[in-house]
Order: sequence, then C-alpha cells, then structure tokens
Amino acid sequence: MNGMTAPRAQFTHMKDGTGEDWQIIAKSFGDFSKGLSDRIITHLRLLEGDFGGFKIDRFQHCLQTATLAHRDGKDDEYVVCALLHDIGDTLGTFNHADVAAVLLEPFVSDANHWMVKHHAIFQGYYFFHYLGMDRDMRENFKDHP
Repeated sequence: MNGMTAPRAQFTHMKDGTGEDWQIIAKSFGDFSKGLSDRIITHLRLLEGDFGGFKIDRFQHCLQTATLAHRDGKDDEYVVCALLHDIGDTLGTFNHADVAAVLLEPFVSDANHWMVKHHAIFQGYYFFHYLGMDRDMRENFKDHP
C-alpha cells in the first residue's frame, strides 16, 4: 500500500463492530484467502525430510499417493485429496487425518472428505496389530457407502 497501513476495524469487542468495520474485515479476508493455495503448498513442503522412520519422507509419500491416484484415472479433486491427505502430520500428530479433512472440507465432495478423514483408520489394518491396536477398526464402517 505504498507505505500506508491497510485500513483496520476499530472495535475492541465484537459487539461494538460496525458495518464499516466488517467491510474492512471482509475485504482483508478476501485478499488473504487468495494466497491459500500457496500457503497449503508451503505447509505441505514442511513434510520434506520428515521420514518418521519410513523409507521415504512424508512429502514424497504424498507425491507418490497423488501420482498413483492420477495414474488410476481419478479426478482432480481426488488427486488433490491424495496429495494433501497427510498434510496434518506436522500439526496434528495424533489426529493428522482430521486436520487434513478440515482443511479440505470446504472444497471437496462429502465422499472425498470422508475418505481423507478416515484414511488413518483404514491404513491401520496393515500395522495396528503390531502396536497393540485393533487392526480391524475399519470394520466399524463396513456398512458405510
């Protein structure tokens, strides 16, 4: 803004906000939201070098997952879900699938949201039993479409 400060709302308590304040906030939100995809990619790149004991880092895993989905003929939305399914690993160490699902929810179908939200349970079939957990936890969803 050429050295000028962007307009800011003047209230200190939401009950005192005016229409003008909320127009300023709405414009700021709109401007900020335009950078969401760049922020998502920046956050996804935080997975680079984080191996978590695996053979490849989490970023490469996400790229591989998206590539496999693309090669399988999945649509763009599905491929994006595959790419971002583990983006929550850095902030939601104990509920990474929930974090990824919340980020994607406004932009994807209910089916793809559900898939991302529950993917940790379904992949658990392959290793939960080694960690003293129920590998058949996915059976709780056997009647789900």
